[in-house]
Amino acid sequence: MAPRAVPIAKYLVQDRIDVYEPRRVVQTIGREAGFERKDCQELAIVVSELVSNIVKYGVSGSVTMEVIVDAVHGPGMTIIAEDIGPPFFDLSMAVRDGYDDRGPIDPAKLLRRGGLGTGLGAVVRLTDTFDVDPLPKGKRVRVTRFRKRPKPSSQQKKR
Repeated sequence: MAPRAVPIAKYLVQDRIDVYEPRRVVQTIGREAGFERKDCQELAIVVSELVSNIVKYGVSGSVTMEVIVDAVHGPGMTIIAEDIGPPFFDLSMAVRDGYDDRGPIDPAKLLRRGGLGTGLGAVVRLTDTFDVDPLPKGKRVRVTRFRKRPKPSSQQKKR
């Protein structure tokens, strides 16, 4: 049975400055939904990484936050990032620290690229589900974090 979702907030993303309001709001929504302070800060990291990826690699996009109630895992929050931009060349590489979607990041290029290549890996580690779907002109990344985190199974770790 699919979780019930209540969309709470949606923000358009086109520029680096567009990260601040979604970060603030996800923490507020998280507190109101009963998440601990540390969990709210981790949700803010997830939003920051997803928004910054839209800005770095896409033309524009949006980030949406939903409070959910899952029949198995209980209350949680889903964050959906959609962009107009290229698909992941290799998602399994993109989620590895020190890699982008094409392979290992050249250390000489780290400072110029605006990141260490740990963003999507952090998103995976800080959430309980991670799904990517193609869109006609981009992609949708959907992640969920439950208030009570399920113990990872061997299947979840493979993502």
